[in-house]
Amino acid sequence: MTFAFRLTVAAGLLCGALFAQDITGRWTGVADTTDEGNTRRQEQQTIEVKTVDGKLAAVSIGKDGQPGAAIQIQQDGAKFNLYRFLDFEGGEHLRWKLELRDGKLAGTFSALHDSPKKWVYDRTGALTMSKMPTVTEAK
Repeated sequence: MTFAFRLTVAAGLLCGALFAQDITGRWTGVADTTDEGNTRRQEQQTIEVKTVDGKLAAVSIGKDGQPGAAIQIQQDGAKFNLYRFLDFEGGEHLRWKLELRDGKLAGTFSALHDSPKKWVYDRTGALTMSKMPTVTEAK
């Protein structure tokens, strides 16, 4: 085998390993958001990602630690887009746009209300989430 071929195979294996990183588990972090009225908030965000029938599935986790509503999840390599629609006064769209970097999910969180009219309280901001240890890992 030539050196170039070996290098290509090694690069392919490395890329495959990076894209196959497991994000299943419970993730938590604080989104530093600012709305259109320049009000700043720190919003606790917790999600749980599982594999169901070979596909990723996610739910929000409430302040009580219990699973809440389902979240749509899409993966593109190490990047993840999560979506949830709240039926609140016409509808609010929540979106987490995250990328797995150095064992953390980093990106943005946004909440947009656009029906029946746009709110001044739409907010977006930076978010970094850490994976919470499982019960067996915590012991």
